[in-house]
Amino acid sequence: MSYFGGLGSGKGWNKFNFILTPPEFESIFEELKFYFVITNARVPIDYTATDASYVFNGYKDFFTKIIIGNKEYDKKEHWSYESKIRISITDNISKIDFKEIIDKEGAISDAFKLVDPTEPVINISPFYLTFSENKESLSIAYMNTEGTIGLELTYPKVVSFSSDKFNSAIDAQQFNNQLLFNDLVKNIKALSNKPKLQSSTKLYRPNFWISPEAKKLINENRYLKSKGLIIL
Repeated sequence: MSYFGGLGSGKGWNKFNFILTPPEFESIFEELKFYFVITNARVPIDYTATDASYVFNGYKDFFTKIIIGNKEYDKKEHWSYESKIRISITDNISKIDFKEIIDKEGAISDAFKLVDPTEPVINISPFYLTFSENKESLSIAYMNTEGTIGLELTYPKVVSFSSDKFNSAIDAQQFNNQLLFNDLVKNIKALSNKPKLQSSTKLYRPNFWISPEAKKLINENRYLKSKGLIIL
């Protein structure tokens, strides 16, 4: 049973942007019941879930190489790090079903399948800064790979299901993953606060959270340095 999250065009989503060090990122999951699952690509036929250590180690690489690293990567190299942290989270693995992959000739793949959650999942992806010196504007609303700065949690406010041909909008708060989303946000906020960001002419108050430990390192970010920005 497939579902569609949100209301289209990026609307209808709970979003939370944050920057934590790798040990802090791992710590926000402590004492929580959760499973990491791949929902944005085909998976091996024997796949059930993604090992948590793969995601935590992937974030360590992403943080050190992309967020605070000083090397510029091409798209393929950048994706090799980013793909490891583009993952979904669910509180119960029984809510994850799978669909067969059928080719144009009608043959069923014996090597790969698709993940098919029966309830909305939480998604993790990067978030980005976009700074315009001419307009003196700062935004975290746009995809800007060059300005990769942290992570974003998203969870739909409403969902529609294939069982009724996506005709009904259902409040996603009724599903337990809303509680897991709330717990993760609470744990992040316990470690962090909203920053100030200083340009050469203006002080900004962007809508994301950063821990004191991450703040000690974040100004090594290549995009911040190239734009003369400092996170305070």
